[in-house]
Amino acid sequence: MMLLLASYAFTFPMADVFEVDASKSKIAWMGQNVAGGKHTGEIAISKGDLTMEDDQLVAAHFTADINAITVTDLTGDRATRLTDHLKSEDFFDAPKFPEATFKITKVSGSGNNLSITGDLTIKKITKSVTFPAAAHKSDNSVHATVKGIKIDRTQFDVKYRSENFFSGLGDRAISDEFELDIEIFATK
Repeated sequence: MMLLLASYAFTFPMADVFEVDASKSKIAWMGQNVAGGKHTGEIAISKGDLTMEDDQLVAAHFTADINAITVTDLTGDRATRLTDHLKSEDFFDAPKFPEATFKITKVSGSGNNLSITGDLTIKKITKSVTFPAAAHKSDNSVHATVKGIKIDRTQFDVKYRSENFFSGLGDRAISDEFELDIEIFATK
């Protein structure tokens, strides 16, 4: 029996880990009020990695720097005020919770047709989220994109002007969902 097993060659997929290039990668966000007004901005990715096996994304983990949140639809003092408000206790409480993280727990599909499930942690509250994505490997780099992830902020204790928690807000209410587009560039 030992001799028989020795004659078989076992091959295992090789895992390649790619480090996120924080200078090129970004998370774009969009939030809106119930009257239809909206704001847009970005959150910096501070670190992370993607793991590929045979050109297939199998794992990922990255960290977003809440202190580096920006507003892109406003300028000057208005942008500064909104940015400071998003960092305050009303929203993401950046002094107390400076990072948000995401870690993949399951991947199915391939290439442009991935389904990603993972643990999103904001304000030290972790919830599972699932969304479509695309990931492509070329030699020593990986490019991954996600469009239109909808996140219910109230699940992460971000309740400011939520109609589910405060009455009488009228058109001053803010939608419970915000949307994320993610673009990650990673290299070996």
